[in-house]
Amino acid sequence: MAIKTQKTNAALEKKAKAAAIELDKLGKPITNANVREQIGPCSFRDLTPIVKAIKAEREARAKAESAVPDMPEEVVELTTALWEAAFRAADEAAAASRRAHAEEVADLRRQLEEWEKDVGTVEEELESMTSRAQVAEAAKAELEGQIADLRVVIAGLEGRLLGRQDAAPAEAKGDKKASSDAEDARQMPLFDDPAGDEGLPLSDGIGRAEDGDLEREHEDDSDLDDEAA
Repeated sequence: MAIKTQKTNAALEKKAKAAAIELDKLGKPITNANVREQIGPCSFRDLTPIVKAIKAEREARAKAESAVPDMPEEVVELTTALWEAAFRAADEAAAASRRAHAEEVADLRRQLEEWEKDVGTVEEELESMTSRAQVAEAAKAELEGQIADLRVVIAGLEGRLLGRQDAAPAEAKGDKKASSDAEDARQMPLFDDPAGDEGLPLSDGIGRAEDGDLEREHEDDSDLDDEAA
């Protein structure tokens, strides 16, 4: 009975493996139902361990095929040497890049310092120019004030000059009359007593009157000169 059971299981296992190969061709997964569908009616109790063993065997074979063997010692030494050389080359390149970067940073800092000095010089020049402009504005304002004062003085002088020009004809007429009276007075002593009853002024009095008029005109001219100054 046991021998018969073993033969039955061996036959079932053979059929199950053949069914698994057929399922691979069809692209179907290996399951109890798919295997049973391929081999025909059978007991799931007998089929389940066979299918499980088939799947485990396939997984072990796939793992063995995909496993990477250990690297040979010669290859390990060569790979280590290559890695060290690549690392040193990369480190040298990085060091050169760091040095170049440091030089570039130093150059940029020097340029920045020069620009800061230029900015300081420009600011000093701007401050100096601003101060000179303020001084010029103050001088301009002072000159404008002086010009305004001079205009007032000139206007006053022009007014007085116009007044004198208007009064000149009357003064000339008065001077002419005074000269005529003085001439009459000088001629009268030839016929009458200078200290006569009429009480006419002597020639000295007439001269003093004329001198007074000249002094008043000189004072007026002096006033005009003072106002112009």
